[in-house]
Amino acid sequence: MLLAFLTTSCSVCGPFWQALAHDDLVAGYGARLVVVTPSPALEDRAAAEALVPAGVRLHMSSSTWFAYGVGQAGTFVLAAWAPGAPPPWEEPGRALGHASITSPGELRGLLARWFAQGDRPGTTSQA
Repeated sequence: MLLAFLTTSCSVCGPFWQALAHDDLVAGYGARLVVVTPSPALEDRAAAEALVPAGVRLHMSSSTWFAYGVGQAGTFVLAAWAPGAPPPWEEPGRALGHASITSPGELRGLLARWFAQGDRPGTTSQA
């Protein structure tokens, strides 16, 4: 499962929101995408709901950001998840990959590297 940690107001996030709306970055890898924003007390729910593409889950939780050690928007986490287990945005699990990036092009390369490693992607701190 790919968790995209984005906000509605950061300049780095704009291109990701646009790419997610017009490009199927994740589906080709068979992964499910979940966009995680800060909690509704910190983030505009209506703006986030307007930006999240159809078929992509929106989870608004600052505690999920803290649980995965996310310090900035534009961070992507490839999380292990087994069907029947709590979803990794509700009960954080093992991060198979973790990177802060600045463009959808970097995301494409990052996903290609992570998924080329099969089900054992290495943990990274940078793309």
